[in-house]
Amino acid sequence: MNSFESNRKYIENEFQEAVWDQNTGLSPEQLSLGLQAFQNSDSKEPRPIICAKAYAYLLDNVQLQINEHTLFSVKMNIGVDYSAFAGRDIYDKELFQKQRHRILSRELPEDYSRMMESASAGVGAVWVDFWHTVPNWSFLLENGFSGILEKAKESGKKVPEQSRRVFLDSVVIRFEAILRFIKRVYEYSLHFDVPEFSAALLNLTVAPPQTLYEVMLFSVLYLYFEELGCERARTLGSIDRLYLPFALRDLENGKDIDEIKDLFRYFFIHFTASKRYAEQPFTLGGCDSDGKDCTNMLSRLILDIYDELSIYDPKIHIRYHKNIDKALFRKALSMIRSGHNSICILNDEAVFAGYEKLDIPREDASDYVVLGCYEPIIMGKEEGEIGVAWINAAKFIEFALNGGKDIQSGKQIGAQTKTNFDCFEDFLSTYLSQMDYAVDFAVDFAEKQSAYNTEINPSPIYSASFPECIERGLDVHEYPLKYNNMGIKLFGLGTVVDSLVAIKKLVFDEGRLSTEKFRDILAQNWVGYEDLRQEVLSDKDKFGNGLPLPDSILTAITAHIEEKYTGKRLAHSRRLRIGLDSVNECIRQGARTAATPDGRRAGDSVSKNLCATLGMDRGGITAYMQSILKINSAAFLNSAILDFTLHPSAVEGEKGLDDFCSLIKIFFSQCGFAVQGNVVSSETLQAALNEPQKYATLQVRVCGWNEYFVKMSREKQELFIKRSEERRV
Repeated sequence: MNSFESNRKYIENEFQEAVWDQNTGLSPEQLSLGLQAFQNSDSKEPRPIICAKAYAYLLDNVQLQINEHTLFSVKMNIGVDYSAFAGRDIYDKELFQKQRHRILSRELPEDYSRMMESASAGVGAVWVDFWHTVPNWSFLLENGFSGILEKAKESGKKVPEQSRRVFLDSVVIRFEAILRFIKRVYEYSLHFDVPEFSAALLNLTVAPPQTLYEVMLFSVLYLYFEELGCERARTLGSIDRLYLPFALRDLENGKDIDEIKDLFRYFFIHFTASKRYAEQPFTLGGCDSDGKDCTNMLSRLILDIYDELSIYDPKIHIRYHKNIDKALFRKALSMIRSGHNSICILNDEAVFAGYEKLDIPREDASDYVVLGCYEPIIMGKEEGEIGVAWINAAKFIEFALNGGKDIQSGKQIGAQTKTNFDCFEDFLSTYLSQMDYAVDFAVDFAEKQSAYNTEINPSPIYSASFPECIERGLDVHEYPLKYNNMGIKLFGLGTVVDSLVAIKKLVFDEGRLSTEKFRDILAQNWVGYEDLRQEVLSDKDKFGNGLPLPDSILTAITAHIEEKYTGKRLAHSRRLRIGLDSVNECIRQGARTAATPDGRRAGDSVSKNLCATLGMDRGGITAYMQSILKINSAAFLNSAILDFTLHPSAVEGEKGLDDFCSLIKIFFSQCGFAVQGNVVSSETLQAALNEPQKYATLQVRVCGWNEYFVKMSREKQELFIKRSEERRV
C-alpha cells in the first residue's frame, strides 16, 4: 500500500462517491422491499426474532465495495444519503420508524397525540433514547464476534424462561449473520490488493482482536453491525486506555512507532469519510478513583496525529482533573487555539459529584467515558438513555403569559393557568408550573413507552456487549445493568432569564405594561413596538454577565429543577439525569416559538446550551463564567457546558496559552462542568466568507460538534461572524 498521504485523497470522500459492485448483492431499493415483507408479515414469531431474520437477510444480500487505498476497506450499500452527513439507513426506515409509529399509535394513542402536538408547537418531542448507545468495548474486545456468539449459545441452554431464550436466539441469529458477512467480505477481498485487510478479517471470524489494527477494524465493523437501524454507538470509549495493550504488544512484536501512527491516521480519516452525524466521539485522559492520572503514551500520540490531520470527525472528549498530564492539557488548548477545536473538556470532579447525586460512588464513576456531545456514562455499568427529550424552556414564558395556550395557534398545549398575577414571584411560580407540566409529561410518557422497548427496537447487537444481558437473557432496554438511568434536557435558559428580567421590570417593578399587554405585543411579534424592543435589548441586566438580578433568577430556576427532578426515582430502579444543553433544538424549536419578552422575534433561535442570548454577554468570558458557576453543576450530570468564543489576540503566544490554561483551570477548580469553544476573529470569518477557497479547513464549534465554516449555510456563517464580533475578548 502507498503512503497515507498519497492514499488520503482516495479515502476522504469514499462514502459519498462510492461505486457499488452490483454483482455482490441487491440494491437498497430491492432490499427495502424485502425488509417491508418482514415488517408487514403476519408471522406469530416474537418481534426480536422477526427483526433478527430481517437483519440477517440484509447482511446476506447487501452490496459491497472494497477500497484498496485504506486499511478499512469495505463499505456496504444500505441506502444512506451522504450528501450532507450520514442519514438514515433502510433498516431504520422500514423496521424501526414504522414500528415505533405503529406501536405508539396502537398502545398509547392519547399520549402519543399529545406529544406530537407539543413537539409541533415548539415544546419538544419525547422518545425512548435508543440512538445514544455506549457499548461495553472492554467486553467486546476481550471476546470478539465469535466469542460472544458462543456465550449466547451457552447461555441459551441455561435460561429457563421462553422470553429470555427469544432474546438469546435473536443474538445468535444476528451474530451468525455477522460472521457470514465477514467471511463473505473476506472472500470478496481476495480479488483486491488488500492482504492485511483480508488476513485481519479471517482472524476476526475465529478469535477476538489481537493487534492494534485488528482492534480498530473490529471497532469499525462493530459500528457497521450495531448501527443497522436507529442505534448509534456514540463513543469509541477511552481509546488511549483500551488500545494501549495492543499497541505495546505490536511494538514488542516488531512494529515501530511510525506504523502505530499510520494506523491512527487511517482510523481517524475513516470516520471523516463516513460523515457521521454529530461526529464520532472518543475519550482521552482522566483519573482513577484515587485521583491518579491515567494519561499514557497513546494519549499524547493521538492528539499529535489528530492535530496533524486537521479534521473534526472523530471528535475528542478529554477528562480533566487536578493531576492531569500538563503536556496533554496544554496540547489540547493549543489545538483549540489553532482552530483544531473538535474538542470538549470535562471536569472529573464535577462529574463525580454529579454521580454522587445519583448515589453512584467514585469507584464506579471513575470509569466514565463521554458519549454524544458532553454526557458522561459509566461504560459497561450504566445505560443512560441520555436524550429522551430536549425541552424548550423558553416556550413556558409564552404559556405562562397565555394560560398555557400557544400564542400562534391558540391551542391549549400547556397547563391551564391564570393570566393575572399579583407579583413577579407569582408569575415565576406560574412559569415553573408550566415547566413542571411539560417535564412530568415527558418523564411519564417515556416510562410508558419503555414497556414496549423490545417490540419497538430489540437491541441484541448492543445488548450483547454486556455480560449481564447474555447471562440473564435480557435486552439492555429491559434494564439489567448495574445502573439504569434516563436523561432529559432543558434548554433556552438565556432567553428565559432575560425574558423574566424584562417582565419583572416592565410589568411588576415599573408598572408600564400589564401581562395582557405584553402578551399582545408578543403576539404581534413586536411590530409597532420597536422602540420598546430596543430598550429591552439594551438593558444591562442580561444573563451571562455575572450580574445579581439575572443570576438570581437563573439560580431560582435551576434550584427548582434540582429539587424536583435531579435523581428522581423511576421504574426499573432508574434515576433521572438532567442536562441544560440544546444541540440544534434551539433552532428547531425556536422556529415554532412566539416572540419572547427579551426582544427575540418569533421564529428566531432561542439561546443555545447555557449560552447568553447572542450579543448579551457583554462582560467577557470571566463574567460569563461567574454566571455559569452560580449553577450547582452536580445537579446537571446530563451536561452543563460552557461555550466560549475568544479573539485570537487574547491567547496568542506562550503567555496567551498560559493564560488560557489558567482560565480553564480556575473554572474547573470551582466545579465548572465542561468547556468547549472557538478561538477565531470576525476578520478571519469574513475573509473566509469572501474567499472560501483559501479557508477550506477552517473549523468552527457549532454545538457539540464542528463544521467547516465554508460549507455552512450563509445564515449560519453570518451568525458566527456576528457572534465573534460581539464576543471579542
